[in-house]
Amino acid sequence: MKPEISPTSNERYAELFNSLVRVSKGLHKVSSFQEMVTFLQTETNKLFRLTDVWIYIVDAKNPGWINHVAGVGPNADTMSNIVPRIDCNSDPIFKMMMGQRKIFYTEDLMIEPNANHEVTPQINLRSVVNYPLFGDTKALGVMAFGSFGEQIVSLSPLELNYFDIITEQTALTVSRMHFLDKSQQDHLTKLSNRYGLEKKLGNLRRNKGESDSKFCFVYLDLNNFKQINDNHGHLAGDYILAQFSLKLAKEFRSADIISRVGGDEFVLVFSTSNQCNEVERFIERIEQNCCTIEYKGISFQLTFAWGHVFGEGKNHSVSKLFEIADQNMYQLKSDQVKSNQKEKLKLKKASLTQTKLTVA
Repeated sequence: MKPEISPTSNERYAELFNSLVRVSKGLHKVSSFQEMVTFLQTETNKLFRLTDVWIYIVDAKNPGWINHVAGVGPNADTMSNIVPRIDCNSDPIFKMMMGQRKIFYTEDLMIEPNANHEVTPQINLRSVVNYPLFGDTKALGVMAFGSFGEQIVSLSPLELNYFDIITEQTALTVSRMHFLDKSQQDHLTKLSNRYGLEKKLGNLRRNKGESDSKFCFVYLDLNNFKQINDNHGHLAGDYILAQFSLKLAKEFRSADIISRVGGDEFVLVFSTSNQCNEVERFIERIEQNCCTIEYKGISFQLTFAWGHVFGEGKNHSVSKLFEIADQNMYQLKSDQVKSNQKEKLKLKKASLTQTKLTVA
């Protein structure tokens, strides 16, 4: 398939200029990384046919590493799952970008000599524009735009200059997001806190159209967690909460929101129709992949109660969503208790029958 070439006429110059004006205004209004990449994807997909946008942010605990924090486009899940983090010290492309503060652009990553040719075929990434983000002298992360599959995009010098221009504005926005994230982040688990949940849910509702306004609010409450603190100490409890949160975040990168809203209470919010229809499968994944945690030679097996509620558009406050999800959680627990009691009664009757047969 031939590369798609973008013209560099006066008309094209006007298109790029108008987009830069929109980007400058729009980035001032966003209040989350996901909202930022969604906004930029709308602009760059229309201008350049770059279908996906994603962002990596510097890992504060591991210098040189950057973590995938948000992405939008048909390949968003692929990027977050296969390339969740990058070591900039060992990757020649990212080392060059972060060290020299230069944009990296290639028409075809598949034939790029410095690309990771073990990972690139897995994600099927073709044309890509990456630029580093800096606040003064401090590295913040990397912004990335790409096309996948058969889509190869050829950019002119004028079009590449577009990305040069938006780099500074994007970096300023990321710096502002860092400040906002601190007020919206739970200090122990690094997930959103209750305030962050309310803010992000508000953004989610505003960004969704009337035709696709459905979302699913899943509430989890860990069982008997106080016993862990009482029997093993609060350091053990904090470690287990942090590890459970980490596993949740890794397991559900496609979730719109993952938050810790209380001592042992968590909320996940999903917004696509497929996600909303697969709540029970999500619960099974949490039980299988997130609940076994080792601490100082002891294996802790967590259990939890859960409830969920489907929301539409701007209906219901967060407090009301909690109330309904909590009611559904207790209804589910009540149904489970009744089911267990019936099962025990069946077993008891079967045991009595077996005893009578043996005596006879």
